[in-house]
Amino acid sequence: MSVRLQALKVCVLEQLAGVSRHVDIVSPNLEPALFDRDEVASTFASLARRGPQTRIRLLIGDDQPGAYGCHRLIALSRRLSTACTLRVLREHPEWNRETLMLVDRTRGVVVTPSEKKSRILETRAETQRWADTFERLWHAGSESLELRQFY
Repeated sequence: MSVRLQALKVCVLEQLAGVSRHVDIVSPNLEPALFDRDEVASTFASLARRGPQTRIRLLIGDDQPGAYGCHRLIALSRRLSTACTLRVLREHPEWNRETLMLVDRTRGVVVTPSEKKSRILETRAETQRWADTFERLWHAGSESLELRQFY
C-alpha cells in the first residue's frame, strides 16, 4: 500500500472521528480504498442510528451495480435509508470528478484524481464553498433505483 493511500485513510478516519450530525460524500466511484472499510462503515452506522437529526448523503458518478462489488456504504444506504441517502450524478459543470467528504459542514477532505493529491479543508470559507458546491451537485443528482435494488 502506498504512503499516500495510507495517509488518506488516516485523514478520512481523523475527519470522521468527531462527526456529530452530517457526512456528505461526492465521488466518481465512492473510493473503495478509502470508504469501503469496516471502520468507516461502523462510524456511519453509529451516526445513522443517533437520531432523526443525522444525515449521510452519498453522491456517486455511476450506478451500475457491478462497478461497486459489495461496497459497505452502498449496502448501508439501503439498510438505513432514512439517514443514509444515495444519489447519482454522471456529469456536472462544477464537478471535475474529485472526491469530496464534508463532515458536519465544518471540515473535510478533497481528493483530486488528475493531480493525484489531496488536501484537508482548513478554513471556514473554503469548507463553505465546497459545501455550497455539494448542495448544487446533490440537487442535480437523481436517486438510483438500480443500486438500491441490487444491494
